[in-house]
Amino acid sequence: MGTSFRRQQPEFVILHYRFVAYEFVILHYSPFKAVWDWIVLVLVLYTAVFTPYQTAFLLNEEDATMRRNRDSGTRTESPESSRANPLVIIDLIVDLMFIADIFINFRTSYLHNGEVVMNQKRIAINYLKGWFVIDTIAALPFDLLLFGSGTSDNVGTLRHC
Repeated sequence: MGTSFRRQQPEFVILHYRFVAYEFVILHYSPFKAVWDWIVLVLVLYTAVFTPYQTAFLLNEEDATMRRNRDSGTRTESPESSRANPLVIIDLIVDLMFIADIFINFRTSYLHNGEVVMNQKRIAINYLKGWFVIDTIAALPFDLLLFGSGTSDNVGTLRHC
């Protein structure tokens, strides 16, 4: 009776996974990305509708106002003429949203051969090879560049072609 029985403990194999932190990577199927894509779609539709309207109708009005303000006799000094145009502010916000979309796309995962790629370097390379050039050209605030140059003659030339 002095015999002791040792209970055999089962051996557990602990697998060590290398954890890679994917900081600031947005899953392409996340709710945030879905909402963001809808917002960008609405902004694209706004731009597609409003830019031709603005080019056709509102630029002539701005040119006439600029001509009147050059002449000291017809120059208006009213508070209304010194306020920022709300449409300019909306266009600035839209341009900023398109620029933010570029940054978000640099941080969004994608599918490659059925696997989700979350490596930041691979995401950046994939985006640079894909939509980056198109997104960058689309995000350039051409109206602000023309405004900064102080002329809309180039736009007027395009309009009369």
